[in-house]
Amino acid sequence: MREHEVPTHVQAEDKVLLWFTFPQIVAVTAVGALAYGIYTYAPIPSSEVRIALAIAFALVGIAAIVGRVGCRRLPLVAADLLQYRLGGRIYAGLPAELARSEPPAPLDDSPGLIQQMTEKARHRLRRLRRGSKRRRGRERRNGRRPLRWLRRPRERGKGDGGHAAMRRMALLAALALFTLTAVAASGTPTPEPTPGPGTPYPQDSPDRWRNEVDFDPPEPVPGRRLYIESLAVFEDRATVTLRAATDIDLTVQAFGGPGGREMGFWGAASVRAGRSVFYTLPLSGDAPSFTFAWVDASGLAGGLSLEGDQLPHPLPIMEGELCDARVTQVRWSPGSLTGMLEAGECIERIEHPIDLTLVQGEAHIAGPLVMKTRVTDVHGSVTVSSGDATTTVNLDPPGSAAFQLSVPPGQRLHELSIEAVMEASLRGNAPPLVTLTLIPEREEIRLVPVEVWRPGTSDVVRETVTVRNEDGTSSSHEVSARLSIPGEFITVVPQVLIKHPEFILGTVDPRGSAYGSREEKLLMALTIGADAPYSPFTPPPQPTPTPPPVQTPLTEDEANWLFGFLGWEWPW
Repeated sequence: MREHEVPTHVQAEDKVLLWFTFPQIVAVTAVGALAYGIYTYAPIPSSEVRIALAIAFALVGIAAIVGRVGCRRLPLVAADLLQYRLGGRIYAGLPAELARSEPPAPLDDSPGLIQQMTEKARHRLRRLRRGSKRRRGRERRNGRRPLRWLRRPRERGKGDGGHAAMRRMALLAALALFTLTAVAASGTPTPEPTPGPGTPYPQDSPDRWRNEVDFDPPEPVPGRRLYIESLAVFEDRATVTLRAATDIDLTVQAFGGPGGREMGFWGAASVRAGRSVFYTLPLSGDAPSFTFAWVDASGLAGGLSLEGDQLPHPLPIMEGELCDARVTQVRWSPGSLTGMLEAGECIERIEHPIDLTLVQGEAHIAGPLVMKTRVTDVHGSVTVSSGDATTTVNLDPPGSAAFQLSVPPGQRLHELSIEAVMEASLRGNAPPLVTLTLIPEREEIRLVPVEVWRPGTSDVVRETVTVRNEDGTSSSHEVSARLSIPGEFITVVPQVLIKHPEFILGTVDPRGSAYGSREEKLLMALTIGADAPYSPFTPPPQPTPTPPPVQTPLTEDEANWLFGFLGWEWPW
């Protein structure tokens, strides 16, 4: 049959309505009735004053009923304050006289040897008294005389009589009392009992909590039960491989989100000794963390955690003017660090200064010229270092590159420094080249075409014409004509003689494309967690469990001896 024990040490009151108990509800009802009586029957003509008095009385009454100070009701607190103010007081001395020069000695809750012997003797005397009462009752029921103890008891089997038992007990009590007196007189302090099962611990002991439980928990057994064999971190997830050094029950939890308090994964598994198990866990928020709790075959528990610098999340991104580079994954395994770098999103056009010669010949002008250029090619290299290990890989965008480093085992964290050097090839339209040439003194006839305006004109021409007739005579006639020329622009090419003492001849030669390069350096760093090398765990031998008690009947000889030792007699 199952038994259920109702706890009687709980002091919580039953709540009837909301947070009010039944006595509080009755008291609040009474306060409300009195407040209504004040408002209705108070001999005050003004209703506003009566309402204010009723509300004030109700508030004070409810505060006295419900309010508490230090888990004590307000009427009790008011009574204590009144008694303190009005009651008599005793002068105990100045604060300097009352202060302790040293802390008080801790109380020893474990009973001493004298208390244990006293309790044991009291218990034995109580048992003897109960036994004598039972014997007298049996003798009365059987018609025997109540003063049978004056007679010499009969012998039954191999046992002794009741008086012999009492004499032995008296002798043992006298011997114990003499021993205690000798120990007390010697002045030797009584050794404190060693805490163990069933022995209370002192109040100043850090293990005093063991007094509250019915058993002593097993002592911890040092040794690692669980190891992190590898850790791979990606953009939004991480893969953790765990290896058990002994048989364990494993529980895995992943936390993330705002503040890192939201559970994003939960899992459980039973892992045999030497076996591995891996989990792909989500990464979210600014402070993700993983916990791995275990319980071994002996009942001991423990756990591991990955958080903070051990989980590089989010993976770093290097933003440059030419290209962006980022780490897409990083993986730790015993003795090595591997990862993947990726470059992309390169720009196509950029303004960049290119060294050009603008003027050559008699004068030389050269220098950087800021011009709009087009990015034709980007290539670079990445140097990854951790401690004394360093490696360099080529990274040509758009593309990715893998790296691998050898790292020493046994470190909790590995710090990686990544330096990317990117170089871009640029091409732009170069301005024309000006060439200046010096020419000595000389004469030069230069034909310079000139357009001029020729104005128009008109004129009348008259002329006398003599005509010979047929008859041999002549006659004169006057003939006139009007001539006109319209105005127009005409081109005239005159010859100009120019004398040059000396001059510089400049020629402009067009040029094609100008080429240049631009270099950029990007830096970043990250840390990733690691673990100690794996080593198997050998659990200690388990203690042999105590066999359950088995009741066995007494034999006739054992029963006769026990009854004779205790001074009992069979009723039949």
